[in-house]
Amino acid sequence: MPLFGKSKKSHQHSQQLVSSGIPSHSSVRPLGIGIDPASDIGPEGINNGGGSRIVPRDRRMDQRPLASDASTSTPGNEGENTPVHKREHGQEVLSNIPNEHFSRNATDLSERELEVQNRGECEDQGTVAGRRSKAPPKHVFNDHICEDVHDTVHLGSRVLERVHRDTTFRATAVPVDVPKDPVGGFGPLKVVLGTISAICANHEEAVAIGNKIEDLLSRIEALEARFATPPGSVVEQRRRSELILKFGCIEGRLRSLSKKPELRRLDEHVQDDEEVPGLLEDIREIISDYQMAQQMTMRKQACKLIGAEYRHGDRTGCLKGTRTAVLDQIELWTRDFDKPPVYWLNGLAGTGKSTIAQTIAERIFAHGQLGASFFCSRDFEDRRNLHFIFPTIAVQLARRYAEFRSIFVPLVQSDPAIAHESLYNQMKKLIVEPLEESAISTVIVIDALDECKDVEPASAILTVLGQFVSEIPKVKFFLTGRPEPRIREGFRIPLLAEATDVFILHDVESNQVDSDIRLFFKQGSLELIRRRHELDGWPTKEQLDFLCERAAGLFVYAVATVKFIDHRNNDPKEQLDRLLRSPESSTREGKTKLKANTTLDSLYMTVLQEAFGDDDPEDDHKIRSVLGAAILAANPLPPSTIATLLGFGIKDVTLRLSSAHSLLILQENADSPVRPFHKSLPDFIVDPTRCINQRFHVSPCNHHMELLIGCLNLMNQTLEKNMCKLPDAVTNSEVPDLRERTERYIDSALQYACKSWHKHLVDEHTARALEITSTLHRFLENKFVFWLEVLSVLGAAREAVDALDVVTKWLEAPPTLELANDCFHFVTGFFEVIDESAPHIYHSALPVSPQASMVRKLYERYANPMARIVYGLPVSWDLASVTMEYPCSAVAWSPCGRFIAISDSGSRTEIRDAATLKQLAILEFPGGRTEKLVFSQDARLLMSSRVCPTEFISWDLQTGVLISAISPEQWGGDPECSITYSACGTMFGVLIRELYIPTIHTYNVHSGTHIYSHPVEDRVVGDIWTHGECLRFATMKSGSITTWEVGFASRNAPAEVESLPFPDDSPHDLFPQSFHPTLSRLAFIHSERIFVWDARYSKFLLNEDAKYSYDTSFSRDGRFFMHGEGLSEIYLWKESPTGYILHRRLYYEVGPPNTLISPNGESIFAFGFGVIQLSRTIDSTTSFSRKQNHTPFIVEFSPGETLAAVTRFKDKTITVLDLKSGDSLSIIDAGMGVHGQRVTGSTVVAVNNEKVVTWNLPARDRVLNTTLVVCPGMGSSVFASISPNLHNIAIVEGPFSGNPPCLHLHDVPTGRCLGSVLMRGNGHRRPWFTPDGREVWYITDEGEANGLTTVEDNESGVIKLEQLGSTNQPPNTAPWLPSRGYQIVDDGWIFSISGRRLLRLPPHWRSSNTADRTWSGRFHALLHGTLPEAVILELEE
Repeated sequence: MPLFGKSKKSHQHSQQLVSSGIPSHSSVRPLGIGIDPASDIGPEGINNGGGSRIVPRDRRMDQRPLASDASTSTPGNEGENTPVHKREHGQEVLSNIPNEHFSRNATDLSERELEVQNRGECEDQGTVAGRRSKAPPKHVFNDHICEDVHDTVHLGSRVLERVHRDTTFRATAVPVDVPKDPVGGFGPLKVVLGTISAICANHEEAVAIGNKIEDLLSRIEALEARFATPPGSVVEQRRRSELILKFGCIEGRLRSLSKKPELRRLDEHVQDDEEVPGLLEDIREIISDYQMAQQMTMRKQACKLIGAEYRHGDRTGCLKGTRTAVLDQIELWTRDFDKPPVYWLNGLAGTGKSTIAQTIAERIFAHGQLGASFFCSRDFEDRRNLHFIFPTIAVQLARRYAEFRSIFVPLVQSDPAIAHESLYNQMKKLIVEPLEESAISTVIVIDALDECKDVEPASAILTVLGQFVSEIPKVKFFLTGRPEPRIREGFRIPLLAEATDVFILHDVESNQVDSDIRLFFKQGSLELIRRRHELDGWPTKEQLDFLCERAAGLFVYAVATVKFIDHRNNDPKEQLDRLLRSPESSTREGKTKLKANTTLDSLYMTVLQEAFGDDDPEDDHKIRSVLGAAILAANPLPPSTIATLLGFGIKDVTLRLSSAHSLLILQENADSPVRPFHKSLPDFIVDPTRCINQRFHVSPCNHHMELLIGCLNLMNQTLEKNMCKLPDAVTNSEVPDLRERTERYIDSALQYACKSWHKHLVDEHTARALEITSTLHRFLENKFVFWLEVLSVLGAAREAVDALDVVTKWLEAPPTLELANDCFHFVTGFFEVIDESAPHIYHSALPVSPQASMVRKLYERYANPMARIVYGLPVSWDLASVTMEYPCSAVAWSPCGRFIAISDSGSRTEIRDAATLKQLAILEFPGGRTEKLVFSQDARLLMSSRVCPTEFISWDLQTGVLISAISPEQWGGDPECSITYSACGTMFGVLIRELYIPTIHTYNVHSGTHIYSHPVEDRVVGDIWTHGECLRFATMKSGSITTWEVGFASRNAPAEVESLPFPDDSPHDLFPQSFHPTLSRLAFIHSERIFVWDARYSKFLLNEDAKYSYDTSFSRDGRFFMHGEGLSEIYLWKESPTGYILHRRLYYEVGPPNTLISPNGESIFAFGFGVIQLSRTIDSTTSFSRKQNHTPFIVEFSPGETLAAVTRFKDKTITVLDLKSGDSLSIIDAGMGVHGQRVTGSTVVAVNNEKVVTWNLPARDRVLNTTLVVCPGMGSSVFASISPNLHNIAIVEGPFSGNPPCLHLHDVPTGRCLGSVLMRGNGHRRPWFTPDGREVWYITDEGEANGLTTVEDNESGVIKLEQLGSTNQPPNTAPWLPSRGYQIVDDGWIFSISGRRLLRLPPHWRSSNTADRTWSGRFHALLHGTLPEAVILELEE
């Protein structure tokens, strides 16, 4: 069949079209109009009503000359080599363009691509990898190339002209003339499509390619129309420029393709080599990436990971002729939709899973079935992160299918944060729902699931997949992974097990695998080596047999062998002889034995012997250092970064790496990461029992230390303020080109050093502790805030918390330890702003840090405040790292200590970071108040118990899936309970203490089925806990503490485990509080004393006075014990040889708290009365936190904003401040508890419910002391306010004994009550007067403002109060409303009238109560009582 199903005559027409640059396709349209069938190009052009955009012809033509050529193209100045712009048939072309006018980047790209293609043909002949298309390399566009979009368009013309001069197709059966550029901007791309169209027109087998060209042309024309309009932004200009350069890459690859002799046999070339389909796929991807970048705001990192897709990176496929049975079976599965939708290729390490996955992806891509692929890798942080898999797959599907894209793009535009939601929501919203709606049939490949960070017992990805696989029957999933426990358990999930085919790769018959390995050696790689070196009769049959025997079914052995033999600097015959002479090892990789006495170890030893060469201690050290950096780095490092960190020359590093090339994956580019060629290498080389030659052994301790010192030195040398040249007062997300700035100003070595230096700080570094401490101190003293700035722009602020946590635990003594602790306080106290805005480290964090902070003293000169702290700057850090408002009802610490689950008083539970309290996830389920939260042992599951009615709600935290909501029928009411999950997470147990009859119930987590009930005869102490697959609990009776055990699914009665002594003379009315199960320690309270009894050693560890004690708990290891006491005190005790001794004493902010100690005992979480507080207990610089009075402050500003009067409600002292200097002008002893005050330029007035007192300033002379006439029924006042003219006082009284509150108005000179009125609503705040003093207003908790005015009776002269009415919009004179156009939002940002971000208030400075702040002009005062002092800010205009 002719191309596109047309006749020979149509073919002749296609040749004519090619000669004009227009490839033949079935619906050729005039170039004057661009139509985008998918309607995804943007707002330009006119919508024709059918989903297409029609762009007028005149908008597509660019008539401006190149900016760089403007000086030489003026009349009378045209020279021989000057570009001349001509108009031919309504189109613009370039002529007489000399070589120097071509884009160097575009030309170089073509040459490099040609070189790569030719090299791949030589080295990989006979392999799929050698023939598959490569993605264009990533290049940075030089700003000087294109000043605007018109220059970008003409850049395409220049590249086209080069194509026209240099490109011919001598290998084709029919000579093809490469056309001239029809329209400047897209010349290279149209040349490519025109040429392919002409070539394919001769071959009936290439019909499918024509359909792709037709689709691409319609998209290109619409894209061309967009380029006819100005870019509108620097970012858009950069996108367009990069697009043109990528088209230049395509041109270079086509030129390379034209020189291949295989092009004469296009039918074989197209179907087998996949080069032409690869070119078309690359063009489609380039355009799709540009279009989605235009329309989406989702973070690129979370959407598309470079290297994760099958066509990127350095992966290779199977040699032709090998693994045929496996590949054919999988291919058959991909086409047969009667077979299960999931396929698991199960194989041990080294059996070739990834190579097969690569080949399958290539084959089904060629058949048009591949929708997306994701190749996981533990070598790369992003490719081992589960949360990047689904968004990346979704983006690939959107690029591949227009119908998917039309659903996906609007979804992301409306909810950009969706990529950061739970795995369950990602899968459902990004993949399943668009696939269901679009009804696409496709195959998705995910390789190496075992290399992702996951938590046992079941893979999170597989758990989610099991939930949805039945909803998308037209979609198949091909998965590979080692049979690790979590992978096996994932495929055993009932919903997934019945939908999965499993192929066990390592169970393939050994003779079949050996045959494939022999073929790999004989006809593949070794044959290429033989031909290259002209080695007749090599290798011999005996040598080949020996290699196959040693490989023992491991393809990884075969690959490593070939890499070793094919060293470009050695004779392959000698290399093979050396390998065959190497001894066998008595051990093998890991614990897997495929054959006896075979191992990779002997191969590795031989290769390392070759790499190290003669014994040279200095050279040996360099090789070990380079290998250590390549193997121990937190992420793969390129040679350039290794050289920088180790202080070696780049040539030294590349030389050492190349000597061990057969063990590594190396690229010619020094900026490409180096990785071990297989995961077994690091396991071998760091294990001294396997790598027995110490010359080759890489000591983790020594080489971690080298990397640590290298990272610290690099940061000390290079970090400086504002490295990325960011503008002031912006958040990171508001910088459109942030990624480009970070790449430009922060090289890969510095990025790695900033993010990963602490990962090389290990306990074994004591030998060089002084050197490390000195370097670390210099870093914290000189570069600390600059380091935070870099982490902020890299989106890695959490690394600062981890790093400082590691450092403070590693250091042993001041002064570096004190400095590190202060840095930790700085990071946790200001984490929100550090994470969100690098510039505001200098605008918000440094200016607000305490006066005594070492960080403030060291870096204050770099601060750039836009809000001056006039008054109230804290003196020192509080022990509480983070304090914030939160109506918490229940809390649980994850067993690992990294997460905290917090439930509010409603239906919401949040998962937060345990160090910073940053919100990580939200779980919501309608119902009653949560009373208890419990994590499973592996922190994968979370259960909340509720009352009214009783419910147990279980969540899978990795996927965000609600597992079950169980309402037991075994009991009624709201019993006190204790909960624990079984070790496998499929069951849970509940101890019910209802009606003094303790009973243990067990349930199935998923079905909610009640399993068994076990009554408990004696008194249960503490909580129940899990031990193995059993549930345990402890009971107490006179003289003993007994531990019992029962299986979760057992019908047998609980069995006694052990019984330990308890003092015989112990009182019967003691109150047991908590029990440590492994140490058998019981905490109890009796007669205002607190005790800790060690039952195992029969002694008291604590016996202290403690009035009103509550909430006792042990840390997981028992080193710490904590209890609350009185109204607000928390005592922390630390284990010592003699028992528990007092370690810390803390104060909670607002009353008796509920408390919980972290598993390691290093943090305490307290909550109650709407406030949560996280305290770090290991800080050696702070022994006690301040006890604070939590009554609110009163701040009044004078007219003209020159003075401020500050006092705390009901305090007797008033401080008068000079707002310009911040100095205290006067401190007045009021002699009474102050309820309200007013200050003018010369007078201070204070009032309570009994009298009014006035003082003159600055002498502080009392000039008026008036006793108020008490109104009938008037009791203690709540708030008072004085009118601006000092004539009247408004006093709020009550409510008392159910009576509504009342507002009284008094006359200041006489104290007479002028009138009273009952107030509306609830929760009244301090009233305020309007500036003229004629009206007084108050507001309720419901936000309703109510006004009153004074009216004098003309006859009696009596002043009365009249209601003005109610409104939901309080007058703008309300003191808590921002003045002068300032704005303050709930997350603490204060904005100027122009929208400039002035300050981010730290969490402990915020209050949800608007009455806890007041404004006057440029000044803003924070009044809430958890502050040690009122805070007054002066803001920039």
